[in-house]
Amino acid sequence: MDIYFIRHGETYFNHLGKMQGWSDTPLTKAGHEEAYRMGRTLGNLGTIAETIYCSDMNRSVQTVTELNNGFKAAGGKPFKMVTMPELREQFYGSFEGQSKKETYAKISGKSVEGTLTEMNANEMQDKIAKLDPTHFAETSKEFWSRFGSGIEKILKAETKPVVVVTHSAILTALVNIYAPMLLDQIEPNNLSLTKVHFDSDEFKPKIVYYNERVEQNI
Repeated sequence: MDIYFIRHGETYFNHLGKMQGWSDTPLTKAGHEEAYRMGRTLGNLGTIAETIYCSDMNRSVQTVTELNNGFKAAGGKPFKMVTMPELREQFYGSFEGQSKKETYAKISGKSVEGTLTEMNANEMQDKIAKLDPTHFAETSKEFWSRFGSGIEKILKAETKPVVVVTHSAILTALVNIYAPMLLDQIEPNNLSLTKVHFDSDEFKPKIVYYNERVEQNI
């Protein structure tokens, strides 16, 4: 079973360099347009499930809507959209909406990229949770339990390769923890493709490729 993870289109917080997590800003004009264009190429993936899964964040829902618009314009039948809270990005508590640059300076005194040279994605999330004075931020254990259960639900429900629209920090964590040698770019591009293989309906991911475009992987 293969899952094609797509990072959502560009949002205003992406553009402004802010921590997004469970905060939700809409797609920019570029985000809408790029998602539509990507939708026109989804047929290049070959046989895939008729359902697209996504987080229940508005930015993911908007992305799936535009993917469907583009896919339909290219002659395809629109996908059924299923939203799942389990697919949300990590929750950053009081750091939500804050400057990414300033947040990671508090974590390690370095950039996001520099921070991941000192600690892995789990350690980084746990440091955020520890520094959050509200104690709302998720720990890595809480995140993986939530996200892994959502992926297992999808694996049990589908028999064909499936598209899942999700978030950058999730994809960075997936590759950092399960295939760090592929993490040549820390944050995946908006509307990039990350292919992950599962041998069973348990959450045991095998990263096939990271941060690619549809046209390059048909």
